[in-house]
Amino acid sequence: MADARAELSAGNAINHHQQAMPIKRLKIPLVIFGLAILIGLGVLGFITIIVLSLNRLYLANAPSNIIVDQYNAYPAVLYVWSGQDRSVSNAADFVAVVDFDETSTSYGHILKYVPLVSDSSKSIGQAGNGPHHSSVSSDGKYFITGGLLSFLLKQKEVFVWGVPSNPANGPEFLYALDVPGGCPGEFLPIGRAKFIVSMMCSESAVSPGDMTFIDASTGVFQSLSKGKSAFQNFNPRGFGRVESGSNSTADYIEALSLTGTDAPKISFRNTVRYILPDGSLARAFNFDAPIEVSTTSGVGQGIGFMELKKIPNDPLDRSFAHGNNTNKLYLLGPGISEPKLVYDLSQVSGHKKAFGAGITSIFLNGKRLLMAFQMRYIILLDITKPETPSILRTFDFCSDKSLKNELLQVSSSNQTITFRQFCAQNKNKAGSHVLVHPKGESRFIVINYFLKVGFAQFNGTRTVHAFKLNKKLTNFEYASRFNPNFQFDSPSAPVRSTLYSLKAYPHHSQYIKL
Repeated sequence: MADARAELSAGNAINHHQQAMPIKRLKIPLVIFGLAILIGLGVLGFITIIVLSLNRLYLANAPSNIIVDQYNAYPAVLYVWSGQDRSVSNAADFVAVVDFDETSTSYGHILKYVPLVSDSSKSIGQAGNGPHHSSVSSDGKYFITGGLLSFLLKQKEVFVWGVPSNPANGPEFLYALDVPGGCPGEFLPIGRAKFIVSMMCSESAVSPGDMTFIDASTGVFQSLSKGKSAFQNFNPRGFGRVESGSNSTADYIEALSLTGTDAPKISFRNTVRYILPDGSLARAFNFDAPIEVSTTSGVGQGIGFMELKKIPNDPLDRSFAHGNNTNKLYLLGPGISEPKLVYDLSQVSGHKKAFGAGITSIFLNGKRLLMAFQMRYIILLDITKPETPSILRTFDFCSDKSLKNELLQVSSSNQTITFRQFCAQNKNKAGSHVLVHPKGESRFIVINYFLKVGFAQFNGTRTVHAFKLNKKLTNFEYASRFNPNFQFDSPSAPVRSTLYSLKAYPHHSQYIKL
């Protein structure tokens, strides 16, 4: 349009100049010139339409190694939802505010931390909640966090915080909720201050769990599940929501089985479901539980769908589900009669099955998927064709050369060791579990801590890490400058809080742009 306006302006200037000359000499040429302008504009308009159409077609079918969206490292803070070791005096679960502005001199440092404070009159306990997942409301006003283990202590399990105008000042605790069910899992913002949360278990740590609506601005909540008798072994964790209000959910584990005395009896679930907008069950897919030991991690029984994520902007509303115990990735959707196995992720470990424990993040353009895997790997997949995903990059906390000179402090022994040494001492499990890739960001965050309850004793390195994607979204590198975990400055440097000094168990994080 700018070129068209320039050409039109030039034509008008020529016209004005020619009008000052004798009309007798220019009468016929002026008509011809006017016709030429009209024809030229018509051709230019036609070409513009063709170019715009081809551009749209190109963007829709761009090669997988071409960036369509813009990704940058924006000034931001991270809110890291963490537990604290009970050996700390007045221990409390807390939110650490971490500087995530690369231009800042305190980049990667903890700016402050905000602890929960017990209030027995309101059934709020400051410690032992088992900090789990978190989210920020669509309007950016509320930060919401879940306590996986709160229900065991008869404490409220959902915590609502206010996000200040300057997020670097840290969240303000507002109130807690005791919503239907127990074991809060994923929070999904659905507009303004509203969320849906998957409740992974009942208040007795068994089935059925629930899908629950929460309005953080009012504290109103309600169960979204209708006809629970139809929901067999309902322990939802990951889920995806489409515009109609329908949900795809994946069942993970019977929580109570983690606290038994017989590890082989840990009960992982084998079901994914489609739930209608009214909360009723449309259909359920029950997978055959693997029998051969070589086909699973060897932990407990069943598949255990820890994760399900919808593919953004997918016209077919498809999702990926990850079998935690089998390491297999499935594609499912309303138009797919049976979930389709599309990748065996154990290829990255030489087909050796291990406990997956991976959270996924799918890019807004629907062409890339990042995930933590087997508590040591970070995987970047090209999902341009969801039926045939391919791995672009694999990072291993136990062996990647970029970590050769990176040191860890181990809380239990006060050792200072390398990642490779830590893995050698801990069955090759760094604890990689949560992966957060904020929309439009060229960086993503990985948290190396899983769980410490019952049979699930996976502390990992108890650290938070940042990675940076390349411009083509085909690779990433470890960001060593980002380090809220330890302080290895010179002895003369001012002492600052770190996750190590706070004896933290960081589990989840939210990114808030400044």
